[in-house]
Amino acid sequence: MLSVLVDDAIEARPELAQARAELRAAKERVPQAQSWPDPMIQVGVQNDSFDKWQVGKMETSWLLFMASQTIPFPGKPGLRGDIANVEVTTRRLALERVRLTTIADVRRGYVALQLARARLELISKLSSLLTLAVEVAQTRYESGEGPQSDILRARLELGRLEQQRVVLQADEQLQLEALNRLRGHPLDEKVTTRPLAQLTFPLPSDEGEAARRILEVSPEYLAARAGVNGAQRVRELSQRQYLPDLSVGAGVMVRGSLEPMWTVTLGLPIPVFAGTKQSRAVAEADATIDATSRNVETVEQLLRLRTTQRLSYWRALGKVWQSYQGRLLADAEATATATLTQYRIGKVPFASVLEATSATIALVDASYAVLVDAWKLAIAQDESSLSEVSVSGGAMGSAVPGAGGGGGMSGPRSATPSNMSSGAPGNSASGSTGM
Repeated sequence: MLSVLVDDAIEARPELAQARAELRAAKERVPQAQSWPDPMIQVGVQNDSFDKWQVGKMETSWLLFMASQTIPFPGKPGLRGDIANVEVTTRRLALERVRLTTIADVRRGYVALQLARARLELISKLSSLLTLAVEVAQTRYESGEGPQSDILRARLELGRLEQQRVVLQADEQLQLEALNRLRGHPLDEKVTTRPLAQLTFPLPSDEGEAARRILEVSPEYLAARAGVNGAQRVRELSQRQYLPDLSVGAGVMVRGSLEPMWTVTLGLPIPVFAGTKQSRAVAEADATIDATSRNVETVEQLLRLRTTQRLSYWRALGKVWQSYQGRLLADAEATATATLTQYRIGKVPFASVLEATSATIALVDASYAVLVDAWKLAIAQDESSLSEVSVSGGAMGSAVPGAGGGGGMSGPRSATPSNMSSGAPGNSASGSTGM
């Protein structure tokens, strides 16, 4: 399903169509830059009198027909074409950036929708557990073994749970609408997703390999290097501006009944102002080369930093995930079951049931948040994102005020996982097949 969503977005997203149009426009500028100046045709008359027509009568009166052409010095048109081709490369890389961002947005939106639906399932599970707790409290109250306040407390928590369900349903709708917007489909169109619980934890790649690969595919890094190449071509062209373009002209003077005359002209510009024009252009190009080279270093450093940061977070999340998959979740579920059993026989107060139940649900939700954060890091790495690295670091929280383990909830929290820079499927273990 995810691959279909990605294909839909690539086909429909207007930002991609805009980038393609800009690439076509850049390509059309290349032959323009390589072309010679247009030839010039001149028509004139020379007459030896103001009050009489002397063409054909006077030797110095004639009609002039002349054509001229400026011929660029060899190498200049090619360099201008090379400079224009740098813009083509930049536009192509901009298109690739939009494509990667589109794929990443879809993948991120898909995972966010999975998380929203998983949290709704957790709400339903917690609601079922609280309903069972109400039944137990009712039985104990009717038998005189428990206070009525236990029943009222459980019903109160069920009401608060319904409030949180409304918030999570709204969040699911928001994620669905955002995903459909990327696809160019009706905002309320249904999208089927795999359960989040079926999503495997993505494995981070080796740091050296990840850094090497990101430098190979990053549109920003490749565009920065293209900028250096373009600046070097500009410098070569600036140096050639010292060399003159040749202007060639030929014409014929028609003198009526007299024999016609012809003329040929050659023209060369004299670089009288080279000190304020050509030399300054070369100096400007040198400064531009230095600036673009520094930009390459900046982008490379930032890409390496983001890669290291993502992998550090990623490995930390992997350890947390392993702890959840070890005995942590199993122990929490066993504790919740045992606490409810002990409440049936009056060994523990009702608050302990609420605490154990909410703590179990909160741990499951926290494990979901860790899984989603890991996938978002994988997506960002696939995209070669330069954006700051962050993770959500939390879950939706306990539905029970004052409950331990899961923490108290001051109000319904958004079920939206943390947003990161987009990413695209790549060769790492974070490929979209895992979703």
